[in-house]
Amino acid sequence: MKKSNKLTVAHRFGYAMGDFGGTMTFSIVGSFLTRYYVNVALIDTAVIAAMTLIWKTLDAISNPVMGVIMDKAFLKSKNPRGKFRPWMLRATPLLAITAILLFTAPSMVNGASRLVVVFVTYLMYEAAYTMFNIPYGSLLSAMSGNSEERAKLSSARGLGARVAGTLPQIFFPIIITRFSAEPALGYATGVTLCAAIGFVCCLMCCVFTEERYLPTNNNANNSIHIKDILEVFKNNKAFLAICIYTICTTALQSITATIGTYMYSDVFGNLEIMSIGSIVSLVLSVIFMIFSSTLSIKMGVERLIRHSLLWSAALYLVLFAVCAILSVNVWVYIIVSSLAMAALSLSGTMQWGLVGESIDYNEYLTGKRTEGSIYGTFNMIRRLGQAIGGSFGVAILGAVGYDAVAADAGLAQSDATLLGIKALCLFLPAIFSVGAWAAFKFVWNITPELRSKISKEKIRS
Repeated sequence: MKKSNKLTVAHRFGYAMGDFGGTMTFSIVGSFLTRYYVNVALIDTAVIAAMTLIWKTLDAISNPVMGVIMDKAFLKSKNPRGKFRPWMLRATPLLAITAILLFTAPSMVNGASRLVVVFVTYLMYEAAYTMFNIPYGSLLSAMSGNSEERAKLSSARGLGARVAGTLPQIFFPIIITRFSAEPALGYATGVTLCAAIGFVCCLMCCVFTEERYLPTNNNANNSIHIKDILEVFKNNKAFLAICIYTICTTALQSITATIGTYMYSDVFGNLEIMSIGSIVSLVLSVIFMIFSSTLSIKMGVERLIRHSLLWSAALYLVLFAVCAILSVNVWVYIIVSSLAMAALSLSGTMQWGLVGESIDYNEYLTGKRTEGSIYGTFNMIRRLGQAIGGSFGVAILGAVGYDAVAADAGLAQSDATLLGIKALCLFLPAIFSVGAWAAFKFVWNITPELRSKISKEKIRS
């Protein structure tokens, strides 16, 4: 089914609100959950690292399964309300409730029960997030049928995610600092505020978006199976490239988000200044994103991504080299690291349209239109990247000798520990940025000629 109306400002706003709403809680989970577990719940870093690996692995498996469920459910029901938004609507309240439980329930119990509560509440949150995010990501290709409109939706999503990802990092450090005498209450207050804002924004996404491009020929789609995922990896080089890219970038973002609070609190001795750093990072990222559509037209999306990743890698590497041998002013760190993250965010803004393009390419290769399955697989890869980054980051934090008890008493960490924190926040991101660049340099295979063939095939069908 294909509707003739064009993409509107309301459509782009609604789509931006989806990632804004989901990221309001996802951002604090990535940036502050480890700190909550280590510094408030007093759970050992080795235990958290092991749990993180299990959580992310289970969540990674659930993502393509969720995609297949959506594809198959729509084939049977032909739901007139759409293929994706009904799932988003169901997940919206669950996402808010489980986010609040994540930062409150562990503080209510002690001993072994606390570990059980930690494990279960995290799985509940990830399940709710998957139930919202897989249909939300798949929605892009159902809202638009051409690369120009998809680029606009990608920019809208990127802007929504960047703003929502930064807002909690602005006010959350202030809240937990103000509640330093009652840290559990501070985390509960902050997460409730984020969850409420996220709930409203996710509802707005469901209201303002529209599924305009849904499959009309279902004969081929009747044979959708989970095993089709393996065929995608085997035959679709464009999808393989975007997967390699996202493993590197999500691992990078997970490490910097998890360890970033320690950079400010232990290296610079002021967690609250992280709020100012987040504001600077947000402003620079928004400036970059404003010009993203124009730059992508002039340079080409793939070339723009490659250049932004190389700039990000160079900035991270230079900053690490300087920080390793000198005592760097916090403002220098804020400006240079924010520029590096803004360059990375520019590449991330463009990736969503390329996921839609890899879905078109897969339909061109196989004759099957399986947005849910492919986006679910893509999100599985994102979760694997987060598992690598989150688990590795926490494990190394413990390995370099981080002492939560000493931090709580206001004592400084050792020089080796501080160097390890710097390496996690700066050197590893440089390595991952290079890996992401290589994916688009050596693996991505959709040329302008192939893109034209895919477009012509879509018109004929």
